[in-house]
Amino acid sequence: MKKYALVAGSSDRIGKSVAVHLASQGYNLLLHYNSSAEKAKKVKQEIESLGNGVKAELLHFDFLADNDFDEIFAALKAKNIILDILVNCASDFVPSDFKITGSELLEKEFKINFKNAYLLTKAFARIYESGNIINFIDTKVTKNETVHLDYILSKKLLQEFTKISAVELAPNFRVNGIAPGLILPPEGKDENYVWNLAENIPLKKIGNLGEINKAVQFILDSEFFTGQTLFIDGGEHLI
Repeated sequence: MKKYALVAGSSDRIGKSVAVHLASQGYNLLLHYNSSAEKAKKVKQEIESLGNGVKAELLHFDFLADNDFDEIFAALKAKNIILDILVNCASDFVPSDFKITGSELLEKEFKINFKNAYLLTKAFARIYESGNIINFIDTKVTKNETVHLDYILSKKLLQEFTKISAVELAPNFRVNGIAPGLILPPEGKDENYVWNLAENIPLKKIGNLGEINKAVQFILDSEFFTGQTLFIDGGEHLI
């Protein structure tokens, strides 16, 4: 029986690339999406056209709602879906700083970038016996910049939770993080934007989705590797 991978935030960008990569390695996919149903359908079609017999199923839930992930995973298990990999890739990248009053944005960023990964991880460990969990963090967690204050706080917490859960869930689960740097331009920016930023990092170039997929594969293949974060960022986290 082929095992499944669930990619949260799989309809676009890094999440889509990881989902297609895992499918190319023979995993069936559970493609989570929130509002991007049409994009998710296209990812499903792309995966099922690979020709290696993998299947892809769409899984919809809203990260801003209250979700019972135990119930969701129990229903999947009842359908003989053996989940082997959980990739927490859903993210909301919003500028914010100390000038913003109130906590509405903070609560939103924590729900999307941390709370749901936290809840999915705990539910996965309760319902299934073993597996791999990969959390997508951000190279900026090593810094204390405040131009994306609420976003960075949520990602810093996710990195700490990655280490805590790696200890708590061992030996049956391995939990690791990937912290991308200049891989894709933010929404609304072009590639020139990231190339200009690349002048300020050690390798002075930008990465690509292939480098992210290599990191994913390294984590899956390395059975003595847990609780760590791979910085795929051209050395940006060092400065």
